[in-house]
Formats: sequence, C-alpha cells, structure tokens
Amino acid sequence: MKKIKEVIEISGLSRRTLQYYDDTGLMDNKRTAENYRLYGEEDLQQLWEIILYKEMGFRLDEIRKLLNNEECDTRDSLMTKADSIKKEISELQRILNFIEKVIDYGLPDMNADDLSSDGMTMAEMAGIFSERI
Repeated sequence: MKKIKEVIEISGLSRRTLQYYDDTGLMDNKRTAENYRLYGEEDLQQLWEIILYKEMGFRLDEIRKLLNNEECDTRDSLMTKADSIKKEISELQRILNFIEKVIDYGLPDMNADDLSSDGMTMAEMAGIFSERI
C-alpha cells in the first residue's frame, strides 16, 4: 500500500486532484486509522486508467462510466470519441484553410446586393465563403 505522498510522486498529479477523485467517488481508497489515504495495486491501476482517459480528452463524468463499463462498451466509447475527434479535426482544417486564404488574399468583399436580393444574412454569406475554400 502506498500513501498519498508516494502516489503524488509516481502519478504526477497533485494532492488536491487525488483528493478530488476520492471525494467525488471516482476512486475509492482505503484509509488508515488516522484517516490517511492508502493506495493499493488496484487503485494505482484505476488511477492509471483515469490518467489515460484524461489524456484522450474524456471528461470525468465520461471516465466514471468507462471505469464501470464492460470491455465492448469501452471499445464503443473509444470509437465514438475517435469519430468525434475526427469531425473536430475536419472542422478545424476547414477553418484553417479559410484563415490561410484570408492571409493570402484578404477578407472577401461583402456584396450588399446579394444581402438584399437573396435575403441572405451576413452570417450565411460568411459560411458560404468559408465553405468554398
């Protein structure tokens, strides 16, 4: 069993973070008679999984579900997270392309005639400009 000071050292997490995980029920550590937290091998394994899931971008509420899931549910959650990140990357790439075009050519001109005749808003026009790139 390891005391919190040792776990801080090997995990790289702060005392407050470890306490928060315990206080919110994400981890369930044993305690000494003096109320010091103790971490066994299973606790360290669970902490390792929490750290990995955090590194993958999962929120603590999502991690709580992952820790309680079966293997197939965890795989599905990871695949869903990967798909979400791919979509985000795609959207960020579109925005980056638009920014690079603006750097090269300047901001596109607003055509006031298009706004009034087509009933298009400025926001809609900006969306069209960014998608055409």
